[in-house]
Amino acid sequence: MTQQQGQASVVPNIVMAPTLPIDPATAKPITRPTKIVAKKTTVATYSDNEGVGETIELELDAEERRLFETCKQVTIALQEGKLNNGISLNVTVRVAGGWVRDKILGLQTHDVDIALDSCSGVDFARFVKDYVNEYEQEKVGKIGVIAANPAQSKHLETATMKVYELEVDFNNLRHETYAEDSRIPQSTKIGTPLEDAYRRDFTMNSLFYNLQTQEIEDWTRHGLKDLLQTKRVVTPLEAYQTFHDDPLRVLRAIRFAIRYDMELSDDLQRACAHPQIQQELHRKVSRERVGKELEGMLTGRHANPIAALDAACKLKLAGSIFCLPPTDKIMGKVGKEHLELVPYHGESEEVLGCLREQAWKEARECLRILRVLLQHVPDNFCYSLRLLCLAVVLLPYQHLQYADKKKRIKCVAEFIMREGIKFKNKDVNAMLDIVGSLEGMTRLLQGTPETSPSIRLQAGLLLRKTKDLWTTGLLVATVVLLRKNKSSQNVDWYQRAKDWHVTILEGLKLDQIWTMKPLLNGKEAIQFLGLKGGPEVGVYTQELIQWMLMNPKGTVEEAKGFLKSYQQRRESEQDQAAQHVPKKMHI
Repeated sequence: MTQQQGQASVVPNIVMAPTLPIDPATAKPITRPTKIVAKKTTVATYSDNEGVGETIELELDAEERRLFETCKQVTIALQEGKLNNGISLNVTVRVAGGWVRDKILGLQTHDVDIALDSCSGVDFARFVKDYVNEYEQEKVGKIGVIAANPAQSKHLETATMKVYELEVDFNNLRHETYAEDSRIPQSTKIGTPLEDAYRRDFTMNSLFYNLQTQEIEDWTRHGLKDLLQTKRVVTPLEAYQTFHDDPLRVLRAIRFAIRYDMELSDDLQRACAHPQIQQELHRKVSRERVGKELEGMLTGRHANPIAALDAACKLKLAGSIFCLPPTDKIMGKVGKEHLELVPYHGESEEVLGCLREQAWKEARECLRILRVLLQHVPDNFCYSLRLLCLAVVLLPYQHLQYADKKKRIKCVAEFIMREGIKFKNKDVNAMLDIVGSLEGMTRLLQGTPETSPSIRLQAGLLLRKTKDLWTTGLLVATVVLLRKNKSSQNVDWYQRAKDWHVTILEGLKLDQIWTMKPLLNGKEAIQFLGLKGGPEVGVYTQELIQWMLMNPKGTVEEAKGFLKSYQQRRESEQDQAAQHVPKKMHI
């Protein structure tokens, strides 16, 4: 059956680019001449005065200078018809986006994006390669062509090439329109600098450095002011439309604001918190991309994971980042241990929505406590800040479980880490170790630090479970107790955590205890005890580990004596249990 005979074709709803605030026909950017300096990172003070003579200093290293000079020479050769089969071609070369932003701020960066106005990035990369080979008698790297890939935020074909030890991306200036149900541009064409500037996520990323004129171009007329004076993250166009086109930008906004110590504009904050934008973040953006953007908030240059996660909760984006399992798969309770807990399963969506909102408010309070706690932590505390912050922000959901596809009961934190943000198995297992040890760590902290054998056993088992994350788990438990006992003045939990840290390392000598091997390995235990092998060997090995924790100076002979005694006791208990089984159970 043809399409005309059957169902009508579905025409996607195209979101046309809004009318630009500036007339493209008469548009001129605010420009600032640049002063190229070496080994200097001072940025000239910016003012609203648009007069001539305002200079911004950029620090270029030798490789950048050489790259830019080569690009300028390529444009001259193209104009003279030397590289394009004798056809003259006028090309303006600009460096775009993050490189310009970071250089203006005096930060070192090696991600160079070249934007071109009258040819494709692939073509210009070939021109550069031909020029260097012919006129400089050098070789550059192979040209890689990256196809459009929205999952990696690549909306148009990009050429990438290594030039003078620099990894360079070549793109043409773009003008885009979007489909209603996707962050993939429905159509993309070569655009003007003005159109390209306004399609970008934030004004500070819409700046260009024109290689020919050696000027910073601010086509939105707000980028320099937002970056240097008001210190605000602002979208070039209306924020709701910008985030509707690409909802991932709401997470990038938080990351940039934290990294560069900037404020989010009021318009941007309202758009971030808009329910429709949050739904679009669920619908349009893959969980892998969300997880990658979250990782950018937790690690990297100038990262502040506590502030980033707090902002996500404040803007009501946490639920869109940390997706929960389907409601009908969740069981348990949500809330704080010291408050009345409300069952999660079986409630209306309205009630569940209120519970989730309450939970993320609680997460903000836990993050606030963590921020203060870390001010009391000595330098010798070795912990994973990214996992610590993730564990703390997920504390309100610690009692929730869910049934997976095979109906296995697991904690919700595992679903969030594995499916919600698509973190690696290593991170998932680490979070499971931290969450799994939380109750034990909390009990340990509630006791006064001491060095008795029973305490060494208790602490040693916790450390063998969490390994080098034990300090991270200790801090998470401290947050729990600080929150639970916020009105109590009886215990200084900051000092208690430090005392236990010292006791574990110096008093109990448990550093690296997870690397301790049993005095008798499995083969030796089988031979000595006459075991048949199998799971039973693990039982004896675990008992031996516990004995060694309580007897750190025990010898091999003493260990054998303990195992023999334990074997006799165990066999006796099994015999007694068998005698009490009713006769009909033996039939």
